[in-house]
Amino acid sequence: MLSHKRIHSNQLDEKERIERIRKDEIKRHIESALFTARRILSLNEICKIFHKNRKEDILKLIRELSVDYKNFSSVFEIIELFDFKFHFKVKDHTLNSIAGFTQGNLLSKSEIKTLAVISYLQPSATVKNLFSKRGRSKTVYNNIERLKKLKFVAEKDGLLVLTQNFFDYFNIKDISSEKMKKLIKNQF
Repeated sequence: MLSHKRIHSNQLDEKERIERIRKDEIKRHIESALFTARRILSLNEICKIFHKNRKEDILKLIRELSVDYKNFSSVFEIIELFDFKFHFKVKDHTLNSIAGFTQGNLLSKSEIKTLAVISYLQPSATVKNLFSKRGRSKTVYNNIERLKKLKFVAEKDGLLVLTQNFFDYFNIKDISSEKMKKLIKNQF
């Protein structure tokens, strides 16, 4: 005969197992969304998939997933940017060794060059100045529009300004850092 304690314990074990399965399922969907998006996603965008769940719970699961990638020595990583934005990417040291096989990362080489020129022209980068350095072309114009859409640059009072997304993506603290100088130098 089973005791009440043992029945209750089995019921708790079953509830915990079901909850773990539910969380794992949500993590798989988060992982899929980040992977297939090939761009930075905000917490709000990710939460639209799970409208019945609390934002805090989804944030916790994204962070757990990020730790999972670190703990299992994966070649992938989830980067948390400012303002609860997330980017799924191949770790830099791995990307260098497989460069010949990739179809590209979040930014194209042309977009990175455009960003480098905008960075170089700071704090007085204008579209006109950019065209004088990169040439007036539809490609450069499209790069500017895409960089605005990705929120790497913003246009304020006629100036192209680097945003926090830019600094987070390239892991640069400020415009005068050595990494910034290296990014600019590598593009010229």
